[in-house]
Amino acid sequence: MKEPILGWDIGGANIKAALLDGGSTVEPVVVERPFALWREPHQLPAVLSETAQRLQAPRRMAVTMTAELADCFATKREGVAFVLDAFRQAFPEVEPCVYGVDGMFRSPEAARRESQLVAAANWMASATFASRTFHDALFIDVGSTTTDVTPIVAGRVVVHARTDPDRLRSGELVYSGALRTPVCAIVHSVPLGGGVCRVAAEYFAIAADVHRWLGRIAECDYTCETPDGRGRNRAEAGARLARMVCADVEMVAPADITSIARHVAQAQVRQIAAGIRQVRERLGPDAPRVAILAGRGSFLAKAAARRVGLETCDLADHVGWEAARVAPAAAVAYLLAQRASV
Repeated sequence: MKEPILGWDIGGANIKAALLDGGSTVEPVVVERPFALWREPHQLPAVLSETAQRLQAPRRMAVTMTAELADCFATKREGVAFVLDAFRQAFPEVEPCVYGVDGMFRSPEAARRESQLVAAANWMASATFASRTFHDALFIDVGSTTTDVTPIVAGRVVVHARTDPDRLRSGELVYSGALRTPVCAIVHSVPLGGGVCRVAAEYFAIAADVHRWLGRIAECDYTCETPDGRGRNRAEAGARLARMVCADVEMVAPADITSIARHVAQAQVRQIAAGIRQVRERLGPDAPRVAILAGRGSFLAKAAARRVGLETCDLADHVGWEAARVAPAAAVAYLLAQRASV
């Protein structure tokens, strides 16, 4: 039996891990843990250690990250080094393989020297893994915070950009996700009382409140912090949405909150669809006609893909729901295992 591999996706708000057993299981065992890195960066080694213990802490590890963007770091280089230091502290006898946007694994020492190549490389891992099964597709991964729109043509990942700023410009990165995106970053106004009402430019409600109210996520799926520190049930989500128009549940009816939530959700779908259109226009006649959906917000990916006329296929049907939900962590584990078997 092959040695187990633990794949990691280290984000600024979530830690995701996927254990690929050496042969006894087909689908990886997954752990996802919310962790506000910017608030308690010194806790990262302990969080890594505790997470690994839940998965038996194998000696082979593959790592990708986006945590370097957290504003507790002055530069991405500093953030990459911090994450690698945390792994060294948590697992002193393990040398993880760090994945880069060039599709290569490298040692922690090389990753420190080439931090620009390992910063925010998780999208490449997911798309490369998907390209092993889907030879012509747009890989759309909607996470809690962002959306990746990555084209696969003739079995190859064919992207216009590799850094976050360039990906934002190209449409391959849309900074809108299923949970953490503030409502005021999605819309500037909403329907109310038969007219249009501007929204408060305040952190009163987030996308998770929208989708919780509409029944698209369950309470257990609302894994990030709430803006007001209160609970995650539907009524509490609705109260936060009412606050976006400087009101409360005594001033607006449930039907009004539903109208607000639907408007915000539709705007979010349009944002993601705009990124998809931009990517497809660049590809021209080579643009794939099928979208492969992954991530916690796959329901948003499906709506956006269908809005632009694409057929859709869920990655979960091929790798399981848990692996598709934490696609980058599962992907680096699979990719490292495939490299070892060559």
